[in-house]
Amino acid sequence: MARGRPVSKAQRWEFQIHLRLQAGEDDDLIAFFRQIPARKRTSVIKSALRSGGMGSTPLPDSVSDDELFSSLDDFLK
Repeated sequence: MARGRPVSKAQRWEFQIHLRLQAGEDDDLIAFFRQIPARKRTSVIKSALRSGGMGSTPLPDSVSDDELFSSLDDFLK
């Protein structure tokens, strides 16, 4: 008898994300991530992205990093 979840045949996409947070500037995000068990971070981040009203329209090339970080900061507050 097989144990665990059956192997999915759906196509997989993998995205590596490295996030560097700075104490004093990103304390809210640091607190958010510290409360999540390491093995649950992926599902929590996916849930946060889905509930944030992200659209399926790609971002224009003219969006600056500052605008993206500000939007992410507003989203996580």
